[in-house]
Amino acid sequence: MAWSFGDSFDLYAAAADMANNYWDPPATPPSFVTGRFAGSRAINFSGGNSTNLTKSSGVNDAVHHIVVSYLAPTVISGTAGCWIGLLDGVTAQCTVFIRNDGTIILQSGGIGGTALATYSAAFNTINTWYAFEFEIVVNNTTGSFAVRKNGNTVNDFTATSLNTRPTSTNNYANKVQLGTVTSNPNVAIDDFFWQSGAATGNWLGDIRCYARMPVSDVQKQFTPLSGTTNFSQVNEAQQNALTSYVFDSNPGDADFYGIASIASTPAQVIATVTRAYMQKSDAGTRTAAVQLKSGATTVASPTLTLSSSGWLWAWRTDLTDPNTGAAWTPAAVNNAQIGPVTIG
Repeated sequence: MAWSFGDSFDLYAAAADMANNYWDPPATPPSFVTGRFAGSRAINFSGGNSTNLTKSSGVNDAVHHIVVSYLAPTVISGTAGCWIGLLDGVTAQCTVFIRNDGTIILQSGGIGGTALATYSAAFNTINTWYAFEFEIVVNNTTGSFAVRKNGNTVNDFTATSLNTRPTSTNNYANKVQLGTVTSNPNVAIDDFFWQSGAATGNWLGDIRCYARMPVSDVQKQFTPLSGTTNFSQVNEAQQNALTSYVFDSNPGDADFYGIASIASTPAQVIATVTRAYMQKSDAGTRTAAVQLKSGATTVASPTLTLSSSGWLWAWRTDLTDPNTGAAWTPAAVNNAQIGPVTIG
């Protein structure tokens, strides 16, 4: 099987929004800072020694690729830093520790475990974004760790014949965690992407996530809170809950919106993630989804049972164009339409 999950960290009004059916509930939510690119946002970990973000895939894969952009701290020194861990359920398999002195260490088990591999001088310039891609193979004898930096097409670091599952009896991981060792107010992480599975676990390169909002109405069946256009009620950069929205109670009704085009043409499209923030406002059971339309093909997220006590993310990830089954082209992404649908 395979799994893909990513986040630009651009859509949230508050850190708590991240756990509303997208990330799993965090022990200590991160905070938001200026992102890698103009107009984008990143996260930093300022909660001391803690786990800040968790995501379970439910997919047992041995091969994992993790892409993350990392802003070096204002001082390249010290043994504090940020970490990314792979787990089998609640059992930590191995952990990538990005240390403030410029060293990246693969540790056995959870943070603080025995060093399995050490990539020295991985970064050496303050206030500079570095794009890292980690390939981790989980195995008790043939585990491996490789790193590529800033989109390099060959490995900057490689270590093999590792035991990357020291406690578990399973040669796989199905959960990722992000956290910190002591507060790191000058460290930031942006454009995170986790992909697992031998079939999809190829090198992805330096990834940039473009958060793109609705810019036009293509089909209007929902009712806007105000005004005459629906897209203008759902195009805010960060969710604004009840300030503006569209609503509907008739099963089968759907909106479709055109989305903003990317200003520059990317070399390739790794994936598209379609998301909508939803809540119900009446009694009884209400279900809904978010849809993506490409060409003549419409696909939907898993049906979401809505709550009247809190907002939830409906979302789906498409690694290929559902209209063709082939890799996304930039033109196909630009022409895609998105919108909510009432299920029941």
